[in-house]
Amino acid sequence: MEEYYRRRAEEFEAIYHRADPARRAEIKRLSQAAQEALRGRRVLEVACGTGYWTRLVSQTARGITATDSVEEVLNVARRKTYHCPVAFRLENAYRLSFEAEEFDGGLANFWFSHIPRHRVDRFIAGFHRTLRPQASVFLADNVLVPDVGGELISRAGDDDTYRRRTLRDGSEHVIIKNYYSAEDLSAILGQHVPGLNAANVFVGQHFWYITYRLP
Repeated sequence: MEEYYRRRAEEFEAIYHRADPARRAEIKRLSQAAQEALRGRRVLEVACGTGYWTRLVSQTARGITATDSVEEVLNVARRKTYHCPVAFRLENAYRLSFEAEEFDGGLANFWFSHIPRHRVDRFIAGFHRTLRPQASVFLADNVLVPDVGGELISRAGDDDTYRRRTLRDGSEHVIIKNYYSAEDLSAILGQHVPGLNAANVFVGQHFWYITYRLP
């Protein structure tokens, strides 16, 4: 996975600029929802990649600590201009090094689908540990569109699904890519956030997002 994103760093944001009007409209909706959810917050962003969402959320956030495990994508992100203070950190999403309750906003866009299903609860618990009570959280990712995103691969005895992708340099990669319904997401996150349900989830043609407050 990390090698894939190292090679993809300079071409990553092309996915946000496809000509499909429905995709563009949903990206705009996600952007506005994320900006509102994290307005005035000190945000921890997991898997910030090249800073596409960092830049958008910086328009309303008080400050952002943006993290990723791949230096190459962080280098691209550092070249951008932001509207609030932004610090970049090389971090493992499963072993975040921050103090407990250090942030009052959490952001993780297009990361959830890359988490092996057996590690989802571990990630959520570690992510929530860094957030204060009443912190606002925003997560977004892809909806399953069978003909988009490369060949979809399932393996016998494996709960995860994968995509086969080819980059501009000709290299081929098989990456983990799991998909969730609103009911799936509310069931998973509801174990960590009492009262959360499918009403917290927007599911479009191409993307989903969920926003919630911690107890």
